[in-house]
Amino acid sequence: MPEIQDKPLPQLAPGDFALFESVSTRYDALVAQGVTPEQLMNPAYWAHHAVRLRPMDEIRARAADGTWVASLMVLDSSRTWAKVKMLKLDHLTTGDVALTEASIAERRAFIDGHEVKLRGPHKWSVIRKQDRVVVQEDLNTQDAAKAWLETLATNIGGAPVALPKTPATATT
Repeated sequence: MPEIQDKPLPQLAPGDFALFESVSTRYDALVAQGVTPEQLMNPAYWAHHAVRLRPMDEIRARAADGTWVASLMVLDSSRTWAKVKMLKLDHLTTGDVALTEASIAERRAFIDGHEVKLRGPHKWSVIRKQDRVVVQEDLNTQDAAKAWLETLATNIGGAPVALPKTPATATT
C-alpha cells in the first residue's frame, strides 16, 4: 500500500499579521431612537462620518433606547456614503433595556457634571463643575472635547469617580 505523504501546512506570511488597531478602526455609534437596524444598511445614513471610514473598519451601533446592538463592518466608503455589512444583531430583553436605560441616565448625569469650554491657549477643555478641576485640555475642537468626555463617561460606566487631574488644576 502506498504511503500517503502529508502536505506541509502553509504558514501566514509575516507581512500579513499586524495589530488590529494598526489596520482597522473600531467605532461606536449611538443610534437615535426610532432608527431601525435595517436603516443602517443605507449608505447615506453614514454621510456625516463616511470620510473617516475605511474598508474593514468595525462599527458597534447601539440603539439609544437600548433595544438592540449591531456589529457592522465597513465594505466600502466615499466622502458622503459608506456601505456596511451587518455581522451581528442582538435584540435586548426588557430587563436588559431597563439596565441600559439606567446606565444611560448615569452616564448623562456624569456628563452633565462637566462643562466643555474654550480656554484660550489651553484650547478646548473639559472641566468638572463640582470643584472646577480641569480634567482634560488642549483639545482642538469643541466636538473633540465632547467626544473625549463621552468616552470617559462610557469607560467608567457613568459612575461619578475622581477623575485624573491634568497639570492645570483650575480654570483660567
